[in-house]
Amino acid sequence: MRLTVETRTKINAWLRVLPKEKGDALHGLESLFLPIALGDRLIVDTSLSETPGFLLSSNRPDLVPGNTVQQAWDAFVDSCPPARGRPCFQIAVHLEKRIPEQTGLGAGSGDAGTMLLLLNQLHGFPFNIRQLHAIACRIGSDVPFFVESGPCIVRGTGDRVEPLPSFPHLTCCIALPGFRVDTRHAYGLLDSAMADNGTSAVDPSVSLDVVLEALRKVEPLSHSGSFRLNSFDAALGEHTASFLNIRGMLLASSAILSGLSGSGSAVFGIYAERAAAEAAALKVQRRVSAVRTFVAEIL
Repeated sequence: MRLTVETRTKINAWLRVLPKEKGDALHGLESLFLPIALGDRLIVDTSLSETPGFLLSSNRPDLVPGNTVQQAWDAFVDSCPPARGRPCFQIAVHLEKRIPEQTGLGAGSGDAGTMLLLLNQLHGFPFNIRQLHAIACRIGSDVPFFVESGPCIVRGTGDRVEPLPSFPHLTCCIALPGFRVDTRHAYGLLDSAMADNGTSAVDPSVSLDVVLEALRKVEPLSHSGSFRLNSFDAALGEHTASFLNIRGMLLASSAILSGLSGSGSAVFGIYAERAAAEAAALKVQRRVSAVRTFVAEIL
């Protein structure tokens, strides 16, 4: 049996990074995650077998060793020992990568979350959502979100996921500048900024409640002058001017709100109408060199 599955990515419509506690390996965070209908593609061939097996290929062979799809299989099998009456599969997956790395969109995590959901379905749903979350946490901090189906507030190290009611229909324009952002390096810059100027210097200048209200009412976010929706705005360094230029164009195109996703480099604008998002994408492409734009629905 062959299945073709579209994966999802996400944007962080609001993101606060907390100072690392003494002895902790990772920073805590609080963030509004919105799933978007934009991602990679999994082409999955399955056949019943006496023993489980898994083979992964990709249009990006350099990404296959240690890929999150492989990690999802390994974590699922480790958590799901053979049981009487449960089907056993030989599975071959071809991963068609379409979303670049180091963009803050969580494409690899979306691939892993999609694979976990698919494996759970194929094997007769041996795990409930709480158990899938626990498996997802072993793969990566963004993966638990991708076993949910809608917007969520995510806290901790990604392990605490609070589903939210769906927002009214919204469309997203995503601009990918020519630069990429290494997440580890971005955290290093953020740590330096916190140490030099205090945590409040990198906190979002707009509250999460205000962002939620703007999305629920589908009304542009009220702001004056410079503002920040994401702690990582303070870690862009030489790329800050490029980010502000793109964000300014998206806001001028009637975006409800616009900001940086994750640690970057993707810049998003959220719109009430798809036509407005498409017009914004065209405007950015025409005015900014080496930029790619995508338009997709928020799920």
